[in-house]
Amino acid sequence: MPWRHVKTIASLVAPIVLPVQRLVGRLPGSADPIAILCAGTPSTADFVAGALLEVEERTVVGSLGSPLELRGNTLRRLCAGADLAAMEVPRAWQACLPAGTQLRMPAWVSQELLVTTQSPFILSAPILKEVRRHSRRNAFEHCFSTDLNDIRHFYANLYRPYVMARFGTGAVVVDEEQFLAVSRGMTLAMLTAAGDWIAGMLLQQRGETLHLGWFGSSSVPPRAGASEVLDARSIEWGAANGASRVIMGHSRPSLADGVVRYKSRFGANVRSTRFPQRTIGLWVQRWSPALVASLNGAKFVNFRDGQPCVYEARPDHATP
Repeated sequence: MPWRHVKTIASLVAPIVLPVQRLVGRLPGSADPIAILCAGTPSTADFVAGALLEVEERTVVGSLGSPLELRGNTLRRLCAGADLAAMEVPRAWQACLPAGTQLRMPAWVSQELLVTTQSPFILSAPILKEVRRHSRRNAFEHCFSTDLNDIRHFYANLYRPYVMARFGTGAVVVDEEQFLAVSRGMTLAMLTAAGDWIAGMLLQQRGETLHLGWFGSSSVPPRAGASEVLDARSIEWGAANGASRVIMGHSRPSLADGVVRYKSRFGANVRSTRFPQRTIGLWVQRWSPALVASLNGAKFVNFRDGQPCVYEARPDHATP
């Protein structure tokens, strides 16, 4: 079994140790600071806190030895003075979330686009208009390659520098050996401007399904319109090659999230991922009208009978 598959399966139960940090900030429309206790990966703490408030203070307060401690006195002690606890656990440990947890949602969701039977496939008029405008203004040109040298160049000069610059210390960069192994048989979409290679994305088509893969750019953020043009041309390429379903990759489970809103402009809908994700639990310690409004504004998503459901905090929760 390939090592990457072993690591994927292991993610169902690991990591076991949960780092804990406390984030303090202010909710929109409220002058009073609130505190969020986050047990889990720093990136998930950033996602939850960023969806609700402007973070002003961040403190590492310890760690939990295992998800089992989420049901004990250790978590309750750490929660003292917190308004909300956010906990992230591997899928196999989700039963350890406290009984009072109001919301359980996957750490990541998939966004998919179903290509109509119309031939040739046509994206929505607003997206096409935007793509044409960016292409004309920036002299964008695109092409597709399966040349290994192009893929090596993409890894070294666009993918790796882009991921490291964008995510900093939290970056998860695939090493070159694994990158090239996974890329075998994939197609590289390339976007240039005035002869300079400015962005690229790996594509994989299996039967009638097109997967949009690793993205890289020569700048952070990418040049205006580069993502839209690259995504649109890649989707059109897949449709021309018989794809009827486009998987645009993983996003955070919030309809208000910028990545989710971006992909929805292409017609992509939120779906559960093929492989089970870690579970995020939100456990409100102190309700307030501002917290209710912020939770509802985040439009967090979970799934019921395979269908996405937007979490709604009830106003009566905010009764003083």
